Amino acid sequence: MAVTDPDVSPYHGMSMFLVPTDTPGVNIERNIGLSGDPLGGGHHALIHYEDVRVPADALLGGEGQAFAIAQTRLGGGRIHHAMRTIGQARKALDMMCERALSRTTKGSLLADKQFVQGYIADSYAQLTQFRLLVLYTAWSIDKHNDYRKVRKDIATVKVVMPGVLHDIALRALQVHGALGASNEMPFHQMIMGASVLGIADGPTEVHKVTVARQVLRDYSASDDLWPSQHIPRRLAAARAKYAEYLEHEVGNQ
Repeated sequence: MAVTDPDVSPYHGMSMFLVPTDTPGVNIERNIGLSGDPLGGGHHALIHYEDVRVPADALLGGEGQAFAIAQTRLGGGRIHHAMRTIGQARKALDMMCERALSRTTKGSLLADKQFVQGYIADSYAQLTQFRLLVLYTAWSIDKHNDYRKVRKDIATVKVVMPGVLHDIALRALQVHGALGASNEMPFHQMIMGASVLGIADGPTEVHKVTVARQVLRDYSASDDLWPSQHIPRRLAAARAKYAEYLEHEVGNQ
């Protein structure tokens, strides 16, 4: 993505190009991995573009459409991330439950310990709520066929997603004890994956701002000194509205 029209907003002034890696000036400095990977390894390249020139037919889509193209891909991509997250979180929950039913300490199964029962209940509740949110959002995408109309829910899925996987994987690790913290179990990779989900396709903080702004569009400010749901104000309005009936009731007494 590059600015092709600096006189308008970045949203309308950036364009997307397909740049072959053998183009002069495309310098792949090194590969970068995730935490725990050896230096020099990994699958993410640090690329430096130095005076790179590409022909006009390298333009992807139309000029100024970079953000529109990116959002079209990212809208569905975020839901795909969420679907995979559901699978990972379910796997962690399954392993936690198996471990709880398999190990005994202080004369009873881990499954009989209230702390472990709390881990299982909280994990099931988180996963079920998240799964239904993702299902509803996917249904909304199919219904509207317009990612802009589902932007709020897609952003909400993105906000919730890292926490769900992190929390369930961390509880599962804890129930497995020392084995859970070892490299013979997948929990550290899951937790690292949750951290990546909070950054990839836009950081969590940006999506929270998007959600808040979208939600606030459905509300308006109170033009009074008091909030619209202020109880004394509502009581006064109710008495004024039903004054005739209240007078009859008092008169009948």
